[in-house]
Amino acid sequence: MSAIAWTGCLGWIGIALLTAVIRARRGVIEGRARRAAARLKSPTVYLFSGYLVIAALVTPVSPGETVSPLLGLAIALPLGYGLATLSSIGAESPRPHVRVALAFLHGGAVLAAGAIVLALASPAFVPALLR
Repeated sequence: MSAIAWTGCLGWIGIALLTAVIRARRGVIEGRARRAAARLKSPTVYLFSGYLVIAALVTPVSPGETVSPLLGLAIALPLGYGLATLSSIGAESPRPHVRVALAFLHGGAVLAAGAIVLALASPAFVPALLR
């Protein structure tokens, strides 16, 4: 992956992390931590991550791969979900444009993490756009 792509991906993830920390701090101060805890206890994302781990273990590694990218995604998805959950408690009822911006920010962070996982696990399969 090119240095520009690495910088863009890491920067996007960093901004999502910083946004989640700032908004989570505000939400905790205003008493909305229980909402985040309830969302984080939902098993859906963890079950899907478990499925990805099993799929990574039973799928043969392709030539050019060090490990299956599914293992990296099994880690990245719950982390992205956690960041989005913490960010969501920042305001009681955010305006629609804030909701769209947060969805774009955290969705982009998951895509950036996926690009990093692909670059580390399967450098031969990185799209030409990111090289």
